[in-house]
Amino acid sequence: MDEPQYITYLRDLAWNYGPNIIIAILLFVGGLWLINRISRVFARFLTMRKIDPSLQSFFISAADVVMKVVLMLVVAGRLGIETTSFIAVFSAVAFAVGLALQGSLGNFASGVLILLFRPYKSGDIVTVGDKMGVVAEIQIFNTVLITPQGKRLIIPNSKVTEGAIENMQMDAEIRADIKAKVKDSTSLDALRIAGKNAIVQCPHRVKEKELFVEISHFIDDSMEVTVGCWTTGAHFWATYYALHEYFKHEMDKAGIELAPSAN
Repeated sequence: MDEPQYITYLRDLAWNYGPNIIIAILLFVGGLWLINRISRVFARFLTMRKIDPSLQSFFISAADVVMKVVLMLVVAGRLGIETTSFIAVFSAVAFAVGLALQGSLGNFASGVLILLFRPYKSGDIVTVGDKMGVVAEIQIFNTVLITPQGKRLIIPNSKVTEGAIENMQMDAEIRADIKAKVKDSTSLDALRIAGKNAIVQCPHRVKEKELFVEISHFIDDSMEVTVGCWTTGAHFWATYYALHEYFKHEMDKAGIELAPSAN
């Protein structure tokens, strides 16, 4: 008795496509298992690098999506589905989005570099270009600084990484320098004594460090003196402003006059 035609059709279909379907299923299951393993390793890497927890989930999910898209393309190719058109459409969309968001993507890439290599962290005092402030937040696209006047500066991360970054860490020792222009007839000994007396009054100075009082510049009939006091980054501004006040008091006591302005 002859087999029904549909039985023959199903047997031929299973013979021709069955192996590819089985291999595709194995690829899919094995690929998902491998992606989960890679995601766990990536998560541990981000934790070891002390990446902000709020960004860890973003990076992990983004990597997970990319790997699963690649897996789907591999499985589709194994099943004989033409993937060239899908790749072409995806590439065109990605290119268009990239052109539209190239500024934001640049800020995002710079943010990733900052978080990975950590040239500064929250709480550090940094100078970026002509802007200085305490790092309040490191966001995906921007870095937020708080200036000594309490202003909130939002700087795109691409602007931060394109130039030099001056970092003043909270626990690092740093010298706070102030400058004053005095008459060139001023006694150097009296000037140095006034500067040293001002420095020793600063409550947050590092006592083990040497006192710095030196002539740094000559201008016409005047000279510029630099008075430096070593302190820590956490007390930089308090020391900087106190040094101005103490030095002015000491100059008044010594009879030292500031040079008249050129204007």
